[in-house]
Amino acid sequence: MTRVTVVGAGTSAPQPETPASGILVETASTAVLIDCGQGVIRGLMPLRDPRELDAIIVGHLHADHYIDLVSLRYLMPWAGFTGRRVPVLLPPGGRRKLDELASAISERPGFFDHTFEVSEYDPERRVEIGDLTIDYLPGRHYVPAWGCAIRDRAGGFVVVSGDTGPNEALVEASRDADLFVVEATLLTAGEDDPTRGHLTFDEALDMGEEAGVGMTVLVHHRPQNHDALFAACAARTDAVPGRPGLVIDVVPRRSRRTGGAANQANGDGSVGDVPMGAASRAARAR
Repeated sequence: MTRVTVVGAGTSAPQPETPASGILVETASTAVLIDCGQGVIRGLMPLRDPRELDAIIVGHLHADHYIDLVSLRYLMPWAGFTGRRVPVLLPPGGRRKLDELASAISERPGFFDHTFEVSEYDPERRVEIGDLTIDYLPGRHYVPAWGCAIRDRAGGFVVVSGDTGPNEALVEASRDADLFVVEATLLTAGEDDPTRGHLTFDEALDMGEEAGVGMTVLVHHRPQNHDALFAACAARTDAVPGRPGLVIDVVPRRSRRTGGAANQANGDGSVGDVPMGAASRAARAR
């Protein structure tokens, strides 16, 4: 079974209530962090040791999606390192950007390579990390950006959109996903550039509904939109606002049809063994 935890649901502007982008995807034997924005490593530390992640995947190279690689690097030993290097998968061009980041923070060449296994992924190629299979999904953003379609060996199917504007290809790629974690930055489309790069929360919810997903979780949202965003989620079936500590255990739909359940946990440690629809309502009630 796959467990998805919202570590950070914020945007590039710092928010006291949440780190920036960071979604933890775990099975019994594998742990992958999708994006690593500011504050994410500190938010992850109570959940698991970030130095033991099987991989970190960065969807695009805006700071709110990768800058906390610096924080993780400072957790690693400075001298005499003999342990495993954390795999960091960057989009095309990412290695150069990471070298530039090392220079910008006045560190030596190879600063990140010392304790990270840095590579650039090919967005056209499927990858396997432990018992997870991952396909990259192109976003519509101001810079090249990708989300992830993640499948486990039990048939669980999770999509993490990354940053994107309206995106029919993403809808198609997310058909019948058990869980759709999608950005919801805007209140209205008029706040965006003429060439779109983000979604309104209504657009994000509509995409989940059109794709027929089991549950939609809205992330990458702004405090000034919360009242309207939370109300929009409450008015729909199987949609919740993503907040730090929201945990969803993903049960494949075929299991639910035969009496299985989706376990849903919250940041206070409470756990319920409830059907997926009830899980979303429980999350909203807290």
